[in-house]
Amino acid sequence: MGSYLARDARRRTILDAAVVVLGRDGIAAVTARSVAAELGGSQGQIHHHFGSTTQLVAEAWLLYTRTEVEQFEAEAANLDPQEAVGHFFEGLRGGQDGGALALWAEAGSYARFTQEFAPAYLTSLQQVCTVLERLLDRERPDDGNRDAALRLLMVGIGLAGLTAIAPTDETGIAPGQVVGSAIAQELSRLRTQPRA
Repeated sequence: MGSYLARDARRRTILDAAVVVLGRDGIAAVTARSVAAELGGSQGQIHHHFGSTTQLVAEAWLLYTRTEVEQFEAEAANLDPQEAVGHFFEGLRGGQDGGALALWAEAGSYARFTQEFAPAYLTSLQQVCTVLERLLDRERPDDGNRDAALRLLMVGIGLAGLTAIAPTDETGIAPGQVVGSAIAQELSRLRTQPRA
């Protein structure tokens, strides 16, 4: 990381490296040492631009989630609502480890115990909830879509967290079936419930 970079550009480069570490290895792996190694710079540069590792994690998390949301919205733009919501939970439905949702479960735990990170987590949770709400609105606009989006998100994050703790064969829970059932239930509610 050359000294010729302006302060904002250098800070953004550090954030980009932190996002790579976060996405690849999880929140707990984001340290000044790991980000410096990813960046090919020094830990001193990290500390110079961020008051704490938690501040770095919070800003990296917001950048990570914003990027993921933009990518998802582009991918889901031409899908019907059911396909789009299913695509959102793809990591769970495909029998995998929950994919990005497993990272959300880790972030939720981190937010619970790290007050400085909690506002970033809540902000990103609201953003993702809004994305799901807009998908449900494409099926049928309804005042209850915000609550439905939050229910689906909590089911997905909870299942991803459980899957991270114990493999599906140990819990007897099939995350793909559970989240698929939750999606079908919410969409069925939209299609059959009288308008508010």
